[in-house]
Amino acid sequence: MLTRRNFVTGALATGVLLRTENSFSKASQPSTPVNFEVPAHACDCHTHYYGDPQKFPLSPQHINTPEGTLPEEMIALHRALHLERVVIVTPSAYGTDNSSTLFGMKAHGNARGIAVVNDKTPDSDFDSL
Repeated sequence: MLTRRNFVTGALATGVLLRTENSFSKASQPSTPVNFEVPAHACDCHTHYYGDPQKFPLSPQHINTPEGTLPEEMIALHRALHLERVVIVTPSAYGTDNSSTLFGMKAHGNARGIAVVNDKTPDSDFDSL
């Protein structure tokens, strides 16, 4: 008899087996202009910056392969949405490598960041973070 547990387990296993290493996600871009007044100093409080994959390689454990973006694209997105400030969060696809986030923050100029660290992160990294 097929139980709910067996069905869910089978569906998950199928998804894992069918997953390809080259699953791509498209970077979102605004397609409709903002038609309301955005509050002054509005903030995108959670965004990811995926840089050039040659410069910022993904973790071997990453699940999806997002499209890399240029800093100008990120800035254009936030301008189009009338967002002055941004918090860039290191995506799980990079593991504990925060270099793409630091690059995105520097390029944006008015950004804060959320880093991912673990017990193997050297104390010297905390100065740059």
